Parts: sequence; C-alpha cells; structure tokens
Amino acid sequence: MSGDEARSDLLTALRILEANGIIDFNGHASIRRESGALINSGRSVRSRLTDADLVAVDADGRGEPGADAPPMEVHLHTAIYHRRPDIGAVVHGHPTWSTLLSSTGTPYTTVYPQGALVGSPPVYASPRSINTPDVGSQVAELLGDGCAVLMRAHGMVIAAADIRGATVLALYLEENARRQCLAVPLGKPYGFSADEIEACRKGLDKPNLFAKAWDYYAAKLPPS
Repeated sequence: MSGDEARSDLLTALRILEANGIIDFNGHASIRRESGALINSGRSVRSRLTDADLVAVDADGRGEPGADAPPMEVHLHTAIYHRRPDIGAVVHGHPTWSTLLSSTGTPYTTVYPQGALVGSPPVYASPRSINTPDVGSQVAELLGDGCAVLMRAHGMVIAAADIRGATVLALYLEENARRQCLAVPLGKPYGFSADEIEACRKGLDKPNLFAKAWDYYAAKLPPS
C-alpha cells in the first residue's frame, strides 16, 4: 500500500470510528510508519477531519517541529508498536457500551458471533490518561499477544495488523458490549461456550469478511 493509500485509509477509519461513536471529541487512531507512526493531531476536530489533521511522530511519539502536536496519549500507540512488531495500527476510543462494562466491573462476554474475534479483553484498572511512556508501556504489556484492552471507566484499545482490521474489530467489540448490556434487563445474556467462540473465530476471522464490514461502514459515510 502506498503512503497516500495508507493516509486515505487512516482518515476513512477515523471518520468511521467517529460516526459510530467509538471516538468523540477525543480519541485517536494511528498507523505504523517505518520511522514511527501517523496519527490524528491532538487538537483535530474529530467530526470534520481532513488529511491536514494527520501528523507524523517518531518512534518515541515526538512530532515534527512546527507541526500540530499529537494527542497526549500518543504513548499508548508507540508503546504497542515497540512491543508488538506484528501490529500495524492502533485505535483508542471512548465508546459507551464497552466503557459501561469496565465501569461496572462486568466481564466482557461473547454474546455476538463477531464479538468472539477480540477474545477476552483484559481491563486496565485505572481511568487515568495514557500520557506518559511508562503508563503506555503498562497498557502494552497488559495487551500482551491479544488485540484488545478495556480501560476502566475510560475506553478501549484495539491493535491489529492494519487500520481496516483495527477499525472493524473496534466496531465488533462495541457491538458485542452493546448487546451484552441491553440483554441484562431481559435476563442473563447467553455467553458463547469455548467451542462456539472457537468456531466463530475460524468462520469469521477472514480477510474477505473484514473487507465486507469495512466497505459497509465506509459506504455509510457522508461525502467528505
């Protein structure tokens, strides 16, 4: 993928994430670059992002002189890239339903087939901002070899091989959390068994199905 295509995908991903409540006036997504990462700036207005809102940072999260500053939580992204050479994109947002789970101490349970693809996300125990390298490293360590972390009363982190995958996984996680929360007033939600979770992963963790989901959400965006 060319540099222009990567920038276009990152911008589309951010627009999809904002349109679906994963990011709000804060929140960010990045893609790995050879010398660091590309991420939306800290001051960018997430509901009207343009290519000019994307800023380059080095491997330690430092932006280029004279350019807009990256978000304060850039260390979350760089720490994951340092620890996981297989990761090419990171999303951090503040969606409602998965944040409700972490706020109440309710474990994430697979109640929706695509929700199986994020595994059993661990919970970072503090709602603090990930605004130092040390705290970023703590979250990266908690992520381990997985793809998702919930952050207590704060939000979610998703890491994947590319930005399209990270975006779709963020949407899957939040939709699973939404269904899990909405089911509670009706009765105990059905949690998938280990065998059912494994079957869902085998059946749904496929590039063509991620592409189908990406195309669906991208097509719903208003013209930029």
